Amino acid sequence: MASSFGAAKSTQFVYTPSNASSMRDLNFKLELIKAYQQSSYDKAEGKPCKTCKCMLLDVILPTSYVTGSHLFKFKWHMAVQEVLGFSCINDTRNGLLLAKPIEEAFDAGFLCFILGEDGEHCVHLLDARLCDVKLTDRKNYPWLKPPGQEKMAKESKQEEIMKNVVQALKARFGDIPTFADLQGKQLQFEGDQRPFKCCLAFQASQSRHSALSQGRISPSAIPDINASAWSHNSYLERIRVCSLSICSICIMESVEQVLDGVAQGYLADPEFQYLVGPIDRLDSISDKLDDAG
Repeated sequence: MASSFGAAKSTQFVYTPSNASSMRDLNFKLELIKAYQQSSYDKAEGKPCKTCKCMLLDVILPTSYVTGSHLFKFKWHMAVQEVLGFSCINDTRNGLLLAKPIEEAFDAGFLCFILGEDGEHCVHLLDARLCDVKLTDRKNYPWLKPPGQEKMAKESKQEEIMKNVVQALKARFGDIPTFADLQGKQLQFEGDQRPFKCCLAFQASQSRHSALSQGRISPSAIPDINASAWSHNSYLERIRVCSLSICSICIMESVEQVLDGVAQGYLADPEFQYLVGPIDRLDSISDKLDDAG
C-alpha cells in the first residue's frame, strides 16, 4: 500500500506532552537491545544484563533508566501502514534505546533527530527552556504539567539507580550534561542496524510544526523537514532506479560484481534492504517490482 506520509495532518499525529506515551512494552525494549546490540546477554539468566547503552549519550546506564521508544507511537499502530508504509509497529527499526529524559523529550516533541548531509542523525532542541536543564533535573522538564509535580518513585531502589546514573554521566562527561550539551550530537550505533529514516523524519516534521505553533522555536531554528523524501513511495522509486542501473551494466559485469558495486549505495541502506529483502539474485529485484505494481 502506498504511503500517505505527506498527507498526514499535524493535528492527527502529534508529539506533545498531552499525547505522550503512558505505557512501555518491555518485550519491544528487549528486541531493541538485541537488534541494536546495546547490551551484553546474560546466558545464565537468558536475558540482557542490567546495563545497556543510551544510543545518544553512548554511555552504559542501568537498563531500567533506558527506554525502548517507538518512533512512530504505538498508539497509532492502526495507521502505520497508511502513513509510513510498513506493517509492524514493533519493527525494531521503528525504535531507539534512549535515556529516560531524552526519550521523554523526544516523545513529547521537545527534541528531534535531523538527518545531516553526512547521513547521520543529530539532535535538535525544540524548546529554548531546555538549554540550561540538566538531564537529571526532572523538576524543570518543561513537558511535565505542572513542572516537578508528577508522581515519582520513592523506593530506595530508585534512589540507587539514580546514583548509578549520576556516576556514569559524570564519569563520561565530567558533570551531568544539560540538554544544550546534546545539541548536534549524533546517534551512536554498535552494529549494522539503523532506524527507519521515515520514522525519524515524521517525528521531526510533526514536532517542528507543534513547536512553531506554540512559539517554542522560530522558523529559522530548524528548516522545514522534507518528510516525504523518506516515504514508502520514494523507496519504491529507488528500487526501480537501482534495478535499471543494474540492468544497464549486467551485460558487461557478473552479478557478483554488480551487487558488490552497489553494496555501498542503495543496498547498504537498512530501509532499502527492508523493502527489497535479501538479494541473492538479480531476478529477486524484478519480483519486488512486480509485486509493487
